[in-house]
Amino acid sequence: MYKQFLKVGPSRTGQGVFTSIKIPARSPVIEVTGEVHPEHTLPDPNHPALLQVGPNYFIGPSGDVDDYINHSCDPNCKVHIAGQRAFLYSLYDIPAGSEITFDYSTSSTDTLDKWKMDCHCGKFNCRKVISGLQYVDPTIVEDYKKRGIIPMFMLIPIFQKL
Repeated sequence: MYKQFLKVGPSRTGQGVFTSIKIPARSPVIEVTGEVHPEHTLPDPNHPALLQVGPNYFIGPSGDVDDYINHSCDPNCKVHIAGQRAFLYSLYDIPAGSEITFDYSTSSTDTLDKWKMDCHCGKFNCRKVISGLQYVDPTIVEDYKKRGIIPMFMLIPIFQKL
């Protein structure tokens, strides 16, 4: 993994995580290492570093670099979930100096009234408001499915509202 090459620094949305070296395509970049909590026991359900890893489970903040990985509507990483562990993998070669990002919607079943955020990623395809996967355009979801970007628990029919 590349954690030792990742540093927190200023980004267009505040703080972000940047790589100091080129990361090859399809490489494990970093593990998200916070404590796993059932949804009903989250210490702070509004903390920005929460990552959904199952229908009712979330990884909380770790206090480390992984807490600062930002969303992008045109991400360079995907989340791979194994059990209740989460790893970011590069989707393509990521040049040195680039910000590490993933699409937050790909691991969220939240509704707009439960969680949403304004997006300021600045990408040409920016969706402006981010929430659960069910709000992402179906053509983007299909592309994500083909590219293996959506974690398995999100593909279980009970969670699909597409």
